[in-house]
Amino acid sequence: MSLRNLIKPGMGLVAVGLVIGALGFWGTQNILHATSSDAFCMTCHAQHSLKDEVMASAHGNNAMGIVAQCQDCHLPPGQIDYLVKKIIVSKDVIGYLTIDGFETQEWLEENRKEQAELARDYIRSIDSASCQSCHTNIYENQPEAMKKMAKRMHAKNFEKAPEDRKTCIDCHKGVAHPYPR
Repeated sequence: MSLRNLIKPGMGLVAVGLVIGALGFWGTQNILHATSSDAFCMTCHAQHSLKDEVMASAHGNNAMGIVAQCQDCHLPPGQIDYLVKKIIVSKDVIGYLTIDGFETQEWLEENRKEQAELARDYIRSIDSASCQSCHTNIYENQPEAMKKMAKRMHAKNFEKAPEDRKTCIDCHKGVAHPYPR
């Protein structure tokens, strides 16, 4: 038996494996991208006021014309954290299918406080990384339009030890959706 006869069958399997792997990777990336769009989010939240709330806020109506998308705030930056969060929130589809009235504004209003606290706790747990992916260098490179009081508050916070600092969501609740009292 020659070396050529040993390599040929193995190379065919390797080639098939590479093609299947590439198709699997491509398919996964497309599914992750499609399920991270506002259009996808609105398939379950269509009757909720959430999109209108964002559009009425500084994250949807600002001088720069930048509109934050659902995933900008609700999904973390970074590939591993993003993938983990996508796996965790896939359970929300089960909630959509099993919770009576989930798609209604009434359900949202009844559950807004709990949902807001869950979102706040999550954003706090990632040290507001989703905020900081757009609002970069907020301590060192403050915008000219930022009010003096805000500049002082950010500077005072930055002077603290990292473990004692507040994170964005601690002071900026309700910047896209009204935060319930």
